Amino acid sequence: MTPTTAPNGTEASALIHEIAVALEADGTLAPGSFDVVMSHRRTRHALTTLLDGRHVIRILPTSTAFEIVRFVRQNASRLETNARRLAERAPLHPTKHLTDGCKLTWLGNAVRLHLVDTPVEVHLRPQADGAGLLVAYRGDISRLGAQPVIDWYCQAGLAWLQAAAPARWSRLRTRRQLPALAVCDVGSRYGGGYAERTHQLTLHWAVFQLPPALLEYALVHELVHGTRPGGRSHGPAFRARLLRALPDAPARHRQFKGAFRVLWIGNVN
Repeated sequence: MTPTTAPNGTEASALIHEIAVALEADGTLAPGSFDVVMSHRRTRHALTTLLDGRHVIRILPTSTAFEIVRFVRQNASRLETNARRLAERAPLHPTKHLTDGCKLTWLGNAVRLHLVDTPVEVHLRPQADGAGLLVAYRGDISRLGAQPVIDWYCQAGLAWLQAAAPARWSRLRTRRQLPALAVCDVGSRYGGGYAERTHQLTLHWAVFQLPPALLEYALVHELVHGTRPGGRSHGPAFRARLLRALPDAPARHRQFKGAFRVLWIGNVN
């Protein structure tokens, strides 16, 4: 099948099906591991590997099964490299069973969940061994799961942020005001973010499990965004300003990414 004009819906579906069957028969890609989609704007075939490892083959209205099978074969090694890199970066966030004695972390220090039978606000009780107890009402955990614990991380994290941010901001030597500060859940892939429209800096509550050096990196990274350096989001101007504030930022960045992959982000069983 070699269309000479843009195919209609039925023709496009037939071409996509034909190419998908040919790819499965070829065997370069495992059956069920890819999707074929048609683009009417592109001028070349394209391959994309999604975060879950699934491949997307973008074809043209004039594509043929022979061309696409050859194209996929030619790019097989790149697809394998992409899949391996994504697997290395894939989140490995654990699931916790929030029972009495469950291990948690606060600012890099070990904390144990201590459930009590009397209604009480979640709070951290220091211990002589330095571990600390995060005290919570058993009934709240039973009804709401991890939410009471997450709310505590948000409140305690915001207090830490409000105390730490002004000094870091002043070192950036900008005339802009300190961004508004917030702590909440910003998803499973990001440790924080800066919203230019509202001039607000937000950190993920989960990053407050990290050691102070990595938490500081997350804070300073977003503060630098708040100074609004010119150019691309993480372009030369941004990197230069970040390095002035944290000379070891590249090393902390690698450590932060590795640590965030395995942080508990509230999943419970």
